[in-house]
Amino acid sequence: MELGNNSNVTILPLKASDEAVDENRRGFVKKLTLTTLVLGIGGSVLQLGRFFKPNVLYEPSRTFKVGELNKFPFGSRTVIEGRGIEIVREKDGVHAVSLVCTHLGCLLKPVLNDSEVGYACPCHGSTFALKGEVLGGPAPKDLPWYEVYMDNTGTLVVDTSKVNQKRTKLVV
Repeated sequence: MELGNNSNVTILPLKASDEAVDENRRGFVKKLTLTTLVLGIGGSVLQLGRFFKPNVLYEPSRTFKVGELNKFPFGSRTVIEGRGIEIVREKDGVHAVSLVCTHLGCLLKPVLNDSEVGYACPCHGSTFALKGEVLGGPAPKDLPWYEVYMDNTGTLVVDTSKVNQKRTKLVV
């Protein structure tokens, strides 16, 4: 479509204020682009730094010392706080029983006033004998025994990474 000489369209020259508004928009877009670019590069560098730093969760050792043998007199049942085990010393030896219920992992409470029940689960009511056998409740299997040995200084050491399948006691 062509405009002739006698058309009613008038072209007005740009005012100085319109040019200033246009420059303000350009400046804003430039600043926004530069800020986005800097934040993107900064975020990438930060993630790259996190990649090179090891993300390791340190867990306590599964092998730990529990104390001298004389700390555990005959007939004693000693709960090792924070480890979920109990050291039981009888006349024929020493063994370590897990205090973690085999049902859902609740921490068991030793029962001291019952000759048949050794441990009870406060969460779901499972009961276990002194040797760790299931007596009742929803627990599917017996409590595991862990390997116990004596190091060269005479200190008892428990290794919770090794389950004592034969349920043998450390003879001392």
